[in-house]
Amino acid sequence: MSRFSAPQKTLLVATPLIVLMLIYLFPALTYSFDKSRGVLIALAIYWGAVCFGFGLTIIGLRNLKRLYARPKPANALNLALAILPVVLVFFAAFLPVATSLSPRILLLATLFAIINGTAEELFWRGAFIHHFPQDARYAVLYPLVLFTAWHIALALIKGAQYQGGAVALIGGAAIMGLLWGVLAWRTKSIYLSTLSHIGVNMMAFPAVLLANV
Repeated sequence: MSRFSAPQKTLLVATPLIVLMLIYLFPALTYSFDKSRGVLIALAIYWGAVCFGFGLTIIGLRNLKRLYARPKPANALNLALAILPVVLVFFAAFLPVATSLSPRILLLATLFAIINGTAEELFWRGAFIHHFPQDARYAVLYPLVLFTAWHIALALIKGAQYQGGAVALIGGAAIMGLLWGVLAWRTKSIYLSTLSHIGVNMMAFPAVLLANV
């Protein structure tokens, strides 16, 4: 790995270790505590320490403005990559449960969607796009595999239920991760991918909360 810089090496080596840690941590905490408390503790570690903590450290605060730059001019393909996933998940996940949703679930789903979409795009797309701006293998494909793999942790949560089961959860992460990775790669920004990720989460999370809270 001599051709990689120190931050690149850190990102490439640390990320799979983080994924393994998450795959252990999520089920372990939900079996040690009740499911809700265990998930909240695990998510606090994931969002706080991994995505925001490690993500901001490896990216550098001074680089955030460029990373969140709004792509100009607007491009039809980029907009399609951002909007179509939200529309598809609206029909696949949100609409079937819409009449069963309470204001509390909608509020929690919106809060979690904003935090999760912002945190995950910062780390999974932002860090890799920033450090590998000219190499799609490491900017898109490498984090895609690991982003998909980390969702195994969610599938292993004690008593967790998902529309379509674990296969749909992990497969959906792979598809969305690819779309967001390509979008971030094309724009060299996580502005649109973050908005899309939040939108997808807002459509998907109500059904997840309805089944698990």
